[in-house]
Formats: sequence, C-alpha cells, structure tokens
Amino acid sequence: MGSFDSFIISAERFLSSFWDLIVSSSVFFRVVVFVPFLFILCLLIYSYISKRKMFLFEIGKKIMPKKVPFTSILLADDDPHVTKFFSFFLKKRGVDVTVATNGEEALDIWRNNPNFDIVVADINMPKMSGVDLGAVIYKDCPVVLMGADEEKVLQERGDLNKCHGYFCKESKSREFLVATRKAYDSWQLKNSEKSL
Repeated sequence: MGSFDSFIISAERFLSSFWDLIVSSSVFFRVVVFVPFLFILCLLIYSYISKRKMFLFEIGKKIMPKKVPFTSILLADDDPHVTKFFSFFLKKRGVDVTVATNGEEALDIWRNNPNFDIVVADINMPKMSGVDLGAVIYKDCPVVLMGADEEKVLQERGDLNKCHGYFCKESKSREFLVATRKAYDSWQLKNSEKSL
C-alpha cells in the first residue's frame, strides 16, 4: 500500500510542476511545445483505443459468428427456458424458428412441412424422445441432438447412430453453432455428391 501511495504523491507532484510550467511559460512555449504535445498524446490514446476495439471485434467474430448457414429450424425441447434461449439466439441471426415441446409434436410439424433446413431435438422428451425422432427423419433432414450427457456415453449406448451431430446444451451457444454448422454443411455436401 505504501508504494501505491508514494506513486500517487509522485504523480501529483509531476502534474503540479507540469501545470506550473505551462502557466508561467510564455505564449510561444504554449503554442510550440504544449499544443503539439497534447495533440500527439491524443493521437496515441486514440490509436491504442481503436486497436483494442479492432482486436476485440476480431476475437468476437471468431468466437461468435453472426450468421448461420441455414434459414429455418425445427427446435424440439420440453424445457421452455432452452427453447426461449435458442429461439432468441437464432432469430437475431435471421433464422426462422419453429418450436415443439415434445418429439410427437415435432414429428407432426415436420410431416406437415418437411422443408426445414435442420432439426435440433432434446434427447429426453415426453411422448417421443429425440433419439426416436431422429431415427424417423435423419435420412431426409440433418438432425442434431442435445442433452446433458457426455457424447462418448451416448455413442457407446448407440443413441447417436441416427443423427448428424450432438452438443451438450449446458454449453449454450458456442457448441450449438459448431454442431449445427457441421451437421448442416456435411448434409449439404453429401446431398450435392448424390445429385452429381
């Protein structure tokens, strides 16, 4: 604490001496020395701040891409907090979100409109699980499952055989973006190869 106090006192003395020099100096000194000094100081501060902003902006772009490759999604989860979070997250990125509260409802919605770019479903839902939903539609649409379990455990149980991706929903947006982008891109690539 003593070193910090001595630093403050030294800074105050320096600023006081500097101010006394400016006040007691001639107009010539003020114009020729002090004004350029202030101008250069302002430029340095501006340069530092703008570089920091650009650096943070670039990091933000890498961590959280604003756009997603798909435009419509069927989101199935019985937890309203999860569906609200992802709906808000996706709608900000221009994605049309349709929400289902269980697997049966999601299947009915999909059968009425099988033009969704991707389906994201919770593994554990009432009436019909995300695993069973994926087994029905995974040949016609990219399916990404989400849950609280580790991916390795689900793979060993065979729960992820009929889907194109998985993410832990506790991780929220980052893993969601990675899993859905990967599933959608690989699905598009596979279908384009089939059409050739």
